[in-house]
Amino acid sequence: MTLIQIKPRDSEVSIENSSQQSNINLNIPSNTSIDIWLADLTYTQQQISSELMPQAIGGIATFTEYNLKLVKPIKIFKYPEKLVEQLEKHGAPQIIGFSNYMWNIELSLSFAHRIKEIAPDTIIIMGGPNFPFTPSEQELFLRNHPDIDFYVSGEAELAFANLIASLVNSNLNKNEINNLLPSVHFINKNDQACIAQSVERIRDLSEIPSPYTTGKLDEFFDGKLQPAIQTTRGCPFSCTFCVEGMGYYSKIHRNSQEKVNSELEYIAKKMINVREQGGRNDLGIVDSNFGMYSQDIETCKIIQKHQITYGWPEYIQVDTGKNNKARTLEAASLVGGAIRLSGAVQSLDEEVLKNIKRSNISGDGLIQLAKDASTIDADSRAEIILALPGESYNSHFDTLRTIINADFNHVNTYQLMMLPGTENDAPEIRKNFDIQTGFRVLPRCFGFFNVLGKTIVAAEIEEICIGNNTMTFEDYVNCRKMHLLIHIFHNDELFHSALKFIKSLDLPIFRWLEIIFETKSQGNVKTVFDLFEKDTKEEVNKSFSELEQSIDESTVKRYVNGELGYNLLFVYKTIAINDYLIDFMELAKNSIFLFLKENGKDTSENLSFVESCLKFDMCRLTNVFSNIDHDPTITISHDILSFIEEKNASQHYILEKAKTLKFTFSENQKDIIKRSLSLYGDNTIGISFLLSKVFVKRLLREPIFTEL
Repeated sequence: MTLIQIKPRDSEVSIENSSQQSNINLNIPSNTSIDIWLADLTYTQQQISSELMPQAIGGIATFTEYNLKLVKPIKIFKYPEKLVEQLEKHGAPQIIGFSNYMWNIELSLSFAHRIKEIAPDTIIIMGGPNFPFTPSEQELFLRNHPDIDFYVSGEAELAFANLIASLVNSNLNKNEINNLLPSVHFINKNDQACIAQSVERIRDLSEIPSPYTTGKLDEFFDGKLQPAIQTTRGCPFSCTFCVEGMGYYSKIHRNSQEKVNSELEYIAKKMINVREQGGRNDLGIVDSNFGMYSQDIETCKIIQKHQITYGWPEYIQVDTGKNNKARTLEAASLVGGAIRLSGAVQSLDEEVLKNIKRSNISGDGLIQLAKDASTIDADSRAEIILALPGESYNSHFDTLRTIINADFNHVNTYQLMMLPGTENDAPEIRKNFDIQTGFRVLPRCFGFFNVLGKTIVAAEIEEICIGNNTMTFEDYVNCRKMHLLIHIFHNDELFHSALKFIKSLDLPIFRWLEIIFETKSQGNVKTVFDLFEKDTKEEVNKSFSELEQSIDESTVKRYVNGELGYNLLFVYKTIAINDYLIDFMELAKNSIFLFLKENGKDTSENLSFVESCLKFDMCRLTNVFSNIDHDPTITISHDILSFIEEKNASQHYILEKAKTLKFTFSENQKDIIKRSLSLYGDNTIGISFLLSKVFVKRLLREPIFTEL
C-alpha cells in the first residue's frame, strides 16, 4: 500500500554525508501493532508551566494513525506524573517521541535518558523548533544527546509518519535506517551524521485529522489546560529572532473553515462542564498572525456564536496580525474584545528594524491599532524587545515613549532570547553586534520526579542578551527599571482615571513615567525598587555550565517554593499593588504633582482632582485577589465616574455635595477571580502569573454611589 509521497524542497538545508531521497513510497503490513507514545511534557510542581493542551502532538498522532492504519492508537502525554504512571504500569513503549521547546527540553531529555537506562531498545524520537540552525550545530546536538535516536525538524506530521513506516519495515531496527528521510536527522550505525533536507510542508492542514473531534484530547479537558486550535501555519515576515522567520515557513497554509468550525463547536460543548467545575474558560489560537486574513473573520463569527450560546471563550490568547489592522480590529470587535490586539513593534528604530529584517511591517499601522482598540474596549498590547542588535538605551526609550504616548493600554517588554533555530543565534550575528549574554532558569520551568525508582531533576536554562556594542549592561538594567514602572503605573489601566486626567491636559504619559524614574524613592517603594535592581543584576549567570551544575534537587525545591527563578516584572508588580498599594499611590500623587508643576498646571483645582482620581483608582485595586467580599468605600467631591465615561473629558466634575462610592465586583467578576486563583494560586507567585494571563482591567472593582 502506498502511504505517503514527499517531494522535498531543494533549497532548505544543505545535505551532509548522503544524497537526498526525493520520494518516499513505503508499504507496511496492514495489521501492524506497535506501541507508540508521544509526550509534550510540562512542569507541574510550582504551576503548570506550559498550559496549552497537546494539540500539536495530537495532530502528529492522528495523522500517523490515519496514514499508517495502525492497530494501536498512539498514546499522548502532557503531565510527567501520568507518563511515570504508565511507565510503571506497562513498561517503556517500543517508540516514544518528545517535544522540544525552550520550556521543556531538559525535562524531555531527562525522561529520555531514564527510559534508555531501563529500556535501551526503546527508540526515542525528538522534534520541535528548539533545534540549532546550521547543519554542523545540528550534528553537535545529536552527538551531545546520544539518547535521541532521531530528531524531526520542521513540520513533523509527514516526517514522523515516514520515519515510523521506515522503522516498521526495518522491524524496528534503527540501524537499518541508512537512507536520508526528509527532516529526519540522526547518527547512523557508521557514526556518520545524517542531516536531511526539510520535508515539504503540508499545504492543506485539513489532511491532519482533528485531535479534538476524534476524541484524542478528551482527557485534557481537566480545567487546568487551555484548549488551542490552529487555523493557519507559517509567517510571511522574516524576523531574525523568531523560528518562523526562516524561509521554510514563509508560505501560509490553512485548515479548512469546516474543520476549524467543527473543532470550535466540539471544544465549546466540552468547556461548559469545565467552567461549571471551576476550571478555565478561555481559548488559545496558535497562529502567528491571526486576524490578518479574511478567513479569520469567519472564524470570529463562529466564536461569537459560541460566546452567546455557551458563554465561551471569555479570553482568547493569540498573536494578532502584524499588518492589516483594520481586519484585525474587526475580528476583535466580533468577539467582544476577548482578543488581545497585539502590536508587535519590537523596536521603532530604523537601523534596528533593518538588522532584524523587520522593515516590511508598518509602524504607523501598529500605532493606529491602539487608538482603534479603545473604541471596542479591547486589550491593546504593544510588544517591545530589549537589546536587539543595534539597539541603544536612547533608541529603546524612544520606542517606549512613542508606543506609550500612542495610547496602547498595555506594553509587553521582553528580553532578547537567543533561541536555537533562529537567524539571530547565528555566530556571525553574535560577533558583528558583540552580543553579550547571560543564562538564567526560566520561570516555572523546573521540577524533580521519581521515575522508576530514580529521581530526575530538570530545569530549563535560557540564554538572554544583556548588552551589545550599542548598549551596556548598566543601560540594560536601567531599561529594565523603566519596564517595571510601565508594568505598575501604565499597564492594565490600574491608574486609569489618573492617566486619563493627564491625557485630558494634553500631557505625555511617558514623561510622567520618566519623572518617577528620575525621582529618588523612599521607604517601601525604595525597598521594592532596590530589590528589583538587585535581582535583575543577579538573575543572570555568565556561565552556562556553572548554572547547570548548580541544578540539584535542593536548589530546585527553592525554585518551586518561589525563592528563586520567578518573573521579576510580574512578581514585583504583584508586590507593589498587593502589599504596598498605599505607598505606590503616594508616589503616583507626588510625581503627578511634580509633572503638573513642570508644565505650569499645578492649580489647586487640578491637584484636588488628582487626589480624587487616585483615591478612586486605589479602591478599584483594593482586595482584588483577597477578601473580595470586603468592598472598600470612599467619599469624594468629584464625579470621577462621569469623568471616566466622558470620551473627551476636560472638566473637574465638582459635585455639589460630596458623595460616597462603594466598589464592588459583579458575580461574573467574582467567578473569574475565584477560578483564576484556583488555577494559579493566591500567593505572590500565583498572582504574578495570573497578571500575565488575564485582561486585568476587566477584573477591577466597579463603583456605585451610596448614601452618606
